[in-house]
Amino acid sequence: MKDPWLIEVVPAQQTGRSSFTHSNIECRNPTHAKECYYTAAARLVNVNRWNEYAGKATASFQLFDAAGNAINRPVQKNDYLRINIPGPGNPDADGGDWVQVLQSGEKSGVEQQLTFITVRTCANPLTSNMGPTHFFDYPATSTFVIFRKQLTIMAAVFGRNEHSNLKSQNLFTRIRNWFIYIGAQLGLANLQWKALTHGLLHAKEH
Repeated sequence: MKDPWLIEVVPAQQTGRSSFTHSNIECRNPTHAKECYYTAAARLVNVNRWNEYAGKATASFQLFDAAGNAINRPVQKNDYLRINIPGPGNPDADGGDWVQVLQSGEKSGVEQQLTFITVRTCANPLTSNMGPTHFFDYPATSTFVIFRKQLTIMAAVFGRNEHSNLKSQNLFTRIRNWFIYIGAQLGLANLQWKALTHGLLHAKEH
């Protein structure tokens, strides 16, 4: 990751595990490249449809506003995402894992464009639980980007500072989180994110 724009928006790796998953397409000319970029960027901020783009066997995502209301609009800073991954649900949160949007935005220049969303593990905003309700512990983040550089469009997910969340009082939750973390180390998370990055660039609209 050498591009200054990506360095600026992706949190620094300081502890734990990091990951990087991406998909690329090459466009025919500058006009085509911008069209592809805007299509992919619109998909990126439409979180509720990520499961459609990635495929039905992947995780589903539901967007909530800062007050905890389920919503259907482009993602914004301070929104929450509830993630329902395939497999055992989170016993601490009615099956879901929760993250909050730290930053989202766009950058644009003559030769390149960027749309990004950075999320961090968080407590379930619908309960009084104060600890992270996610299989990763603080301060894990994921940054989702659509990045155009000349004729190349990249969709990518950058995982940073990932640790298994073993703080729950529920033994089954701790065991579940540990196995998901091991699965991530073995590449299962990359399969999810690869399906998403590919879908953001290639999905056919209904």
